[in-house]
Amino acid sequence: MTTGILVDTEELAKHLDDPKWIIVDTRHDLMDPPKGRKAYAAGHIPGAYFLHLDDDLAGKKTGKNGRHPLPPLDEFAAKINALGVTPESQVVVYDDLSGNYAVRLWWMLRWLGHDKVALLDGGFPKWAGEGRALSTEVPPKRHGQFVARPELGATVDVHFVERFSESPDITLIDARAAERFKGEQEPI
Repeated sequence: MTTGILVDTEELAKHLDDPKWIIVDTRHDLMDPPKGRKAYAAGHIPGAYFLHLDDDLAGKKTGKNGRHPLPPLDEFAAKINALGVTPESQVVVYDDLSGNYAVRLWWMLRWLGHDKVALLDGGFPKWAGEGRALSTEVPPKRHGQFVARPELGATVDVHFVERFSESPDITLIDARAAERFKGEQEPI
């Protein structure tokens, strides 16, 4: 079964013991990077794995590649394979901040060719708020068959943007808040 972009808590609860469903906790706090790992250790959705924004979903910073550059694809694929992801797997990702961090993993998996990925509607707060089961058990590593196959043209680099920024054939949309776009405020 493939879900849509969102999966609700009731549907996820039905699949907690389904080996084809892989659950990933991505809770994080930019101001307190260890917080997500601590929250996971204190209690998470049963069977959920944890992936850290800085350590698992981003590459090394060079000072010129942004706050959270994409990780090397072979390293990322190895981490996804350790979760047991196969082409048949339904992946469900969540965080505790309206999907702010979970959506990064959702997008990365889709960009790299795995379409069976959904965000948990309401995330961890809704799951816990409904009094659903929590666990402190860390699931064992598994062996998956995930192969990173980047969608051509799905990402661009700074050179592409510079070259085509004035082209009428390209529309560049910056989705940051107006204050950040104008350089008046950096959220961190």
